[in-house]
Amino acid sequence: NESVKMANMDKCKKLLMDGLAKFPNNDNIIEGLINVYTAGAGDPKELIDVVDGALKRDPKNKGLWYGRGRIFYSMKDYDNSIESFKKVVEINPDDAYTWYYIGYFYVNKADAMNEEFNKRDIKSKKEWDEGQASILAVYNEALPYMEKAYEMKPEFSFVETLKALTFRLRDQEGMMEKYEKYNAIYKELQNKQ
Repeated sequence: NESVKMANMDKCKKLLMDGLAKFPNNDNIIEGLINVYTAGAGDPKELIDVVDGALKRDPKNKGLWYGRGRIFYSMKDYDNSIESFKKVVEINPDDAYTWYYIGYFYVNKADAMNEEFNKRDIKSKKEWDEGQASILAVYNEALPYMEKAYEMKPEFSFVETLKALTFRLRDQEGMMEKYEKYNAIYKELQNKQ
């Protein structure tokens, strides 16, 4: 039942807030709050100052940077999500999922830009071309992060995303070859499932 779930989340949020009042430097409590808030039990904006304060004390805490990125992602603030996850990669460059999420946030940013662009009343081909170029530039930013993630961990979901991304970028030089490569790998992996 959704109302029971939300009541439990509110209780959890209250307990964590009480704990944070008693132990303001406890990063585990802050990470718990991030989980509760990003699950829908409050406005994630309320946590930004708390997390940023904790990061001033412990700037190398990848869990807090990861949580900060999740907070901003839940608010559809892709630039701050990307910035936070890039900090995670600086601290721990060996996690393929972090690389993937950076690319994923770029894709979401470009998708949002595309959605907004499609609502506009475009007056000229020049305006259309410039708008599309700026959107494609953001999709392009996703590609090296997605490829790095796939290189580190050749997962089906990574190659599936790469296939879709390179298809979207297929009109750019060399991109159709990348699409064909990832599409072949995708089909091969799909047959094994």
